[in-house]
Amino acid sequence: MFSSVKKLFTKASLHSSLEQALTAYNNEEYELAISLFESSGRNITPEALYYLGTCYYWGQGTEPNQERGLRLFIASAEQGYSRAQLELGDIYRYGHGVPADNKTALQWYERAQAAGSVDATAEVARCYEYGDGVEQSASKALTLYAEAAEGGNAMAQYSLACFYTQGVEVEYDPITAFYWFKLAADQDFADAYIHVAASYARGEGVDTDLNKAITWYAKAAKHGNAVAQNNMGYYYTTGTGVVQDEKKATFWYYQAAKQGHAIAQYNLAERYRTGKAIEQNLEEAAYLYLESAKQDDKDAQYRIAMCYKYGEGVEKNLGEFAYWIEKAANQGLQKAIEEIDLYVKPEMPPMEMQEVESSNVE
Repeated sequence: MFSSVKKLFTKASLHSSLEQALTAYNNEEYELAISLFESSGRNITPEALYYLGTCYYWGQGTEPNQERGLRLFIASAEQGYSRAQLELGDIYRYGHGVPADNKTALQWYERAQAAGSVDATAEVARCYEYGDGVEQSASKALTLYAEAAEGGNAMAQYSLACFYTQGVEVEYDPITAFYWFKLAADQDFADAYIHVAASYARGEGVDTDLNKAITWYAKAAKHGNAVAQNNMGYYYTTGTGVVQDEKKATFWYYQAAKQGHAIAQYNLAERYRTGKAIEQNLEEAAYLYLESAKQDDKDAQYRIAMCYKYGEGVEKNLGEFAYWIEKAANQGLQKAIEEIDLYVKPEMPPMEMQEVESSNVE
């Protein structure tokens, strides 16, 4: 009898210790968590093995020890703990401390999927979509994304929406696409923000609503989306849906331009050239025009051509002028075509020359 009571107290004590360890971990008291996890000895649970592995693998509360962390992850995963299985999938997918291996990653994702992990189902879907560790299959990916999306996985919701916008394995359906984009965005899946914004702006799959579009463009811009940043620059420039503010417009154009967004580079260059809401700087303007022109922006090609023509922000160079003005003209930019007409005389065809010469002789 006393032996049974002792076992009950021991079990309760271990359970309490593990709860304290998890509480410490969640409070980011990692050193205390490690001590409490390790004091559990052989009675440590698969969940505790996973969290202890996390501490060692990623160096939380201790020096990183990926070899030990990996052993702990595997021990937890082999006991069926899906989060450890999912973690191992990510480790092998990205090659964190081990050689990247898509096949091994997929195996761990599939084991986590079999254990009921919705997040793992989404990762298996991604493997099929891109052919990572398995033969590529859009139809298989679609089925799995749909399953994971219904289970609430934001990445799967976003990916499923993309299938509907692209018409891959399903008919193009902007209403269904918006539905899934919005669910993903509401879970703060940042890649979905720009799609929700564009849907509201264009009235695709939902009624047009400029205010909601700007709200979502602003969220996307704050998360670093260059398209959204450029759009916010435009809205503040024109006062569309917001109070006109040239300083904010310049700020957003700058954020997008430094990410290489061609239109934003052109818009920011215009401000440097004219000194609008920023100190005039012809050298910076020319640099940005050139960067945008290299991405085939015809307005930037025209502007950098004129910079070379007049030596504004760059050394005067008529060869570069001719190169860029022709690029812009070939894209149909009327002012570039007119510029060429001013400086390039068309050659007379050989036959016409002969006729002129003959008439002169007569």
